Parts: sequence; structure tokens; C-alpha cells
Amino acid sequence: MNAVDAFRKDFEELDRAGGPLKELRRAGWERFKGLPTTGEEAWRFTDLAPLARRPFAHGRPSANGVKSAPSLAPGLVFVDGHYRKDLSVLPEGVHVSSLAAALREDPRLLEGVGAPGEGEPFVALNTAFLEDGAFLRVAKGSRLPAPLHLLFVGTTKAAHPRNLYLVEEGAEATVVETYASAGEAPHLTNAVSDIRVARGGSLSHYRLQIEGESFHFGAVRARIGRDARFVSHNVASGGALTRNEITGSLDGEGAHCTLNGLYVIRGTQHVDNYTRLEHRMPNCESHELYKGVLDGRASGVFTGRIHVFPDAQKTDAYQASANLLLTDTATVDAQPQLEIYADDVKCSHGSTVGQLDKDALFYLRSRGLPDAAARHVLVRAFAGDVADRIGIPAVRERVDRILSERLGG
Repeated sequence: MNAVDAFRKDFEELDRAGGPLKELRRAGWERFKGLPTTGEEAWRFTDLAPLARRPFAHGRPSANGVKSAPSLAPGLVFVDGHYRKDLSVLPEGVHVSSLAAALREDPRLLEGVGAPGEGEPFVALNTAFLEDGAFLRVAKGSRLPAPLHLLFVGTTKAAHPRNLYLVEEGAEATVVETYASAGEAPHLTNAVSDIRVARGGSLSHYRLQIEGESFHFGAVRARIGRDARFVSHNVASGGALTRNEITGSLDGEGAHCTLNGLYVIRGTQHVDNYTRLEHRMPNCESHELYKGVLDGRASGVFTGRIHVFPDAQKTDAYQASANLLLTDTATVDAQPQLEIYADDVKCSHGSTVGQLDKDALFYLRSRGLPDAAARHVLVRAFAGDVADRIGIPAVRERVDRILSERLGG
């Protein structure tokens, strides 16, 4: 049995169970046409053959064996994509719950959310296995008093968590998603976060991928309303093969979107970052900066597209990708793209791939720093453009620890 056969078997079992989401799941399965191949433009640098040979069984809440998780204060814990009430600490004064519980109250919650692109293979597969995830609603004019922490733990199964964040008019929130592994065994994570930020609202979204030997596919789809603000911080250091997709649709005049990304990988790890920003209305801004640090025989991909629609005059959009190769065997393929159909815009993009500056390394060595420490100083300075933008001290410290661990101390 291969991966697609396993998906089909588990979907048929879930379909027989029925329920109010049955038709939505069936629609997702119809859109899923199998695993993409390198013959497709959007996937030509990411070979999914290793996943195709791994038939991961669908994770069940009663069969994951996880008895504890790192403490969150407050926060929700999900194991193999299913909410674990016994491991979670619900924050007070906030409308947050598992998505399964929210959908039982209102099965229409998922209507009209998420940016365009529902046909993407792993979003479609996530919809086919839609059961649980996190649900957050921030009421009009209110503010989340503290960041909401969400921990997703994978074991040996396939997990398809679906998260939904609704930030109403003038509301503010910060959400931190952390994806980790319960052990060393391979597993599959296929997560989707649908986000809607209404007029004048603001959401800061953090996503930390620190799993072990996982196949990780993460999609973030944000719809940003008039004068609303969405800021994404995406950090990846784990997983054997990772594909992150972020789509931001600037749907209202004066909308603002910022995408900050950092990936730090080694060995034979592979990370593919795919972003798409859609400017649909006038006077909107987007700023994007992705950086990669690659060691060993690691490989990275960055594909970023800024799409400016005809009505989106006075667009201000900037995109940059910078990558640092610590060995001669690490590789990066970068494809920044602009697609512009308006004539009164300010748009730019750029991409760089390079190695440590030998003169700078020699200077630090000549001042008494050992080679490892000198390299660490230079790499931290390179990553600092992204790491220092992280507004939560605990998250920023975690990113610094990741850099230290990846560089050997």
C-alpha cells in the first residue's frame, strides 16, 4: 500500500461514519487528485516520492498514547490533529475551543473563509479529513489579553488539523502555533489555518515547525479586510521534508500584510516555502522577507508571487529572499515573481544566495574568537533581520536556541 492508497482507505472509513461534515469532506476528496509531481511548475523542486512510499494511517484521538505535553499557560494541545482537553489550559475571557466543538454548534463556520486556492492538493486533502483543530473568535473591538498558544504533537500517524481564526472589526490578537513530535518516528502533518481579519482588525500569527522526522505540509490562508493588518512569522527547523504555503488576499482598501520567514536546516532536510500575496484593492501594502540558513546537504526552495489586480492602484509591495549556504553541498532554488496588472504601483523583489564572508570570518578569528563562535556570530547577524522582528520574547529566545543548536552550541 502506498500513501494515496492509505488516504483512500481511511477516507472511505471516515465517509461511512457520516456526520454534518460529510459533504464538505467529499468535496475535498474530489478535489484531491493525488500527490503532485515535479512535472508541475509549483512543485518542480520538491520531490514527494519519499512520501508516496509511506502509507501513514489516519490518526485517532483514542490511539495516540501521549500522556503529557510541555506546559502551556494558557494554551490548547492537539495530538495527531485531535484536541486533548486533559493536556490543555483554556484561557479565560476568550472565545476559543476545538474546531470540532465549534462546528457542532455552527456547521457553516467554514463558509467563505480562507484565501483563494482551495484546489491546492494538500488543502483539498485536509478538507477530506476535516475533523478537528483550533477555533478562535475575537469579538468586535476587543483585544486578546495574551498570545494564544497552540501545540500540535505528531506521533506515527497522519494528522490533518484545521484551524480557524476570526478577528472581527477593530479586534486584535496574537496566535502562536508550534508543531512538534512525540518521538523520533516519522509521521505526517498536513495543517491548514484559515484566517479572516475584518475591517480595522489585527492578527499577529506565529508558526514554529520543530518536528523530528516528519513530512510537514502547512497552509496559511488569510483574508485581510479594509484597513486591517496581518503579520506572519514563519520559522522552520524540523522535519525531513517541509512545504509551507502562505496566501494573503488583501480584500479591502488600506489593508496591510507582512510575511517574515526563517528556516534553519541541516543534513538532508528539505524546506519549500511558497507564498502568494494578492493585491485586490487600492492603497494596500505588503512586505515580505524570507531568509534561509542551510548546512550539510540540505536543500531549500523559495517561490514568492505578488499579484496586483487591475483595481489595485497605489499598491506598495516589497519581497526579498536571502539564503546563506554553510557548505558547498547545500542548495537553494529561489523564484521571486511579480504579476502586475495596474499601472500606478510601487513593487520590487530580489533574491540572494551566498556563503559566509571569509574576510568577516577572518576578522573575528583574528580578534580571538574560535571558528565555531565566529561562524555563530555571523549567522545570527544574518538571521537577525527576521529573528529580531519576533515580538514575543519566549519565541525569540526559542529561535535563538534553534540557531545555536543547529550551529553546534
